[in-house]
Amino acid sequence: MKLDINIREKEVLRYLKYDLDRTKTDDKIIRLVREQIKIGVTLVYPGLKYKILPVLDNNGEKVKLSALVIKNKNIARLLKDAEKTVLFVTTIGSALEKEINRLFSAGEPTKAVILDAVGSEAVEVLTDTVQEALTQQAGPYRPTPRFSPGYGDWPVNENKAILRLLAAQTIGVKMSAQCMLSPQKTVTGIWGLVRKADGR
Repeated sequence: MKLDINIREKEVLRYLKYDLDRTKTDDKIIRLVREQIKIGVTLVYPGLKYKILPVLDNNGEKVKLSALVIKNKNIARLLKDAEKTVLFVTTIGSALEKEINRLFSAGEPTKAVILDAVGSEAVEVLTDTVQEALTQQAGPYRPTPRFSPGYGDWPVNENKAILRLLAAQTIGVKMSAQCMLSPQKTVTGIWGLVRKADGR
């Protein structure tokens, strides 16, 4: 799968809490953002693991997949009409994170914070790209929204089962005893595949 990462300047500024409709961003910040986007692109090493699993049962309280049972009403509601699901983990790797730490240590916190926003945008774009590509490959389906452990009442420790099922360690993704993902710019979760009414 070709995973092009097109980092959007406007979205990086949004992660930095700039309201472009209300606030004029000064030229210095724009220059720094563009500089860190160029650097960030060279530090992104996309990783992906996924499984497409049929929905065997959904009683509104829990969803039974072929390799996992999820006891969560929000997930059951999300997958109400889904025939299949996609479990996934995406990551941009640890190189960008290491550069952020180096910048903080070097006394350049502004650049570090901007690069962190670049990383957040990069993993979001990566995950969007993966969702679009896998949905297209699946056939006559439309995707539901994504849902990740830590959203709503889906406990973050559910990541443990997802990472194990997907053998996420093979792309360098791990979870600490405190349920923190490493590398930090990593996304896990699920979305449903709902058959299109016209079958196309």
